[in-house]
Amino acid sequence: MNPQSPRGRLRDALLRVGEGRQVPEADLRTAVENALSELAQETLGERSRVGLVTLGSEDHSWGRNLGLRIAEYDVGLPDLLWVADESDLPPQVRESCPTLGQDEWEAALLVCKLILTALESEPEPVPDDATQHPQRLPRPARALARERFCQSLVAIAERMDLPQDELTTQLRTTLLDFASETPDNEEAAQHIAVLPTEQPQPAMRMCLSRSTISLAQVLLSADGCPVPGCVLDEFPDLNQDEWNAVIQVTGLTLLAFEAEPACATGERPR
Repeated sequence: MNPQSPRGRLRDALLRVGEGRQVPEADLRTAVENALSELAQETLGERSRVGLVTLGSEDHSWGRNLGLRIAEYDVGLPDLLWVADESDLPPQVRESCPTLGQDEWEAALLVCKLILTALESEPEPVPDDATQHPQRLPRPARALARERFCQSLVAIAERMDLPQDELTTQLRTTLLDFASETPDNEEAAQHIAVLPTEQPQPAMRMCLSRSTISLAQVLLSADGCPVPGCVLDEFPDLNQDEWNAVIQVTGLTLLAFEAEPACATGERPR
């Protein structure tokens, strides 16, 4: 890991959320928000709306967990992407990525949803009094399938010694182990691959296998696209800035798990 880079700091902050350490929720939130802001400033500049996203908790029937959420709307980013993953390929994205197909767009959204879900903390029991959220530390560590999926993402950014075919196999296998082998998940897994960037400073990144476009590029090219109708049907009060924040934070998360060229990390090319 290169913790001195904005990507490395965001990667580290996101991974700490699910590690089960004795770290207060407020400290995790500050680390994630600061790292997102730093990478957004470098990547997006004044277009950034990532300040609308925070690290928050949600109570489910199966427990309470921490994850990325729209601060004011109080909805998780995976929930929004879940609704959006069958939306039409936006014209703006089609123009930016002309070789991208509808099936790859849907696969990209589904994989992004699974990645954001994997980076959440493991659910912990909800207190009988739902208004009370005692800080029970440490939080549960990641389950094995979740941990392996996260490590396959880390390997893309950090394991320069592994060939791209091995990284791709690890990514697809651990994704399905974590998410279950449903037809949609299996199809999405076949749409992704780990491929190098262009020379002269090649670096591994998660891409769509047919069009060879990185998932981060696909998501960030959707920045500013209108909120899909299917999302508004489910979340009618979600505004455009909040949707932009969802797209931006998802794209920056993907960017954090890409390898950086040697010239950007200060390392000598190998």
